[in-house]
Amino acid sequence: MNIWNTNQLAADLASEALSQKQKAQYYIACFYLQIASTVLPMYFLGYSYYLNIVTFASYVATLAVFHVGAMSVYKACSGYRKAGVLDTLVVLSLPVCLKIQLVYWLSYALIALLFAEQQSAAYVWLIYSFVVMPVMVWCQFYLIKKAVHQNYA
Repeated sequence: MNIWNTNQLAADLASEALSQKQKAQYYIACFYLQIASTVLPMYFLGYSYYLNIVTFASYVATLAVFHVGAMSVYKACSGYRKAGVLDTLVVLSLPVCLKIQLVYWLSYALIALLFAEQQSAAYVWLIYSFVVMPVMVWCQFYLIKKAVHQNYA
């Protein structure tokens, strides 16, 4: 299972070198990675969701970004006679999400270190919690679409 090299995976998909079982494994791994990596840091570092309205707004924005991103990957894939759209989204999501999650954990740790001692820094967490999820989802679809254009032609 290749979990980092997005371009190699795109080439494998284009040549139909992955089995359905492998594709399912990528999907499952990506799902667990996204859920665990976005929720667990807040609990590990003691900043669980105390800003419920902002968290809700962030998830609504994330859904909108997800829809637009998925449609843009669909349009990118439809121009090529290579791997299917679903295969592309599922398989390329794991290495892309790994990269995005590394940045997420590092930025979260940095913000936690900078503002852990300040009780009045709630506005920073408010901004962070609203912005991070939609940006991560946008980055995911952007990187997948980029790999499609580089490898499916």
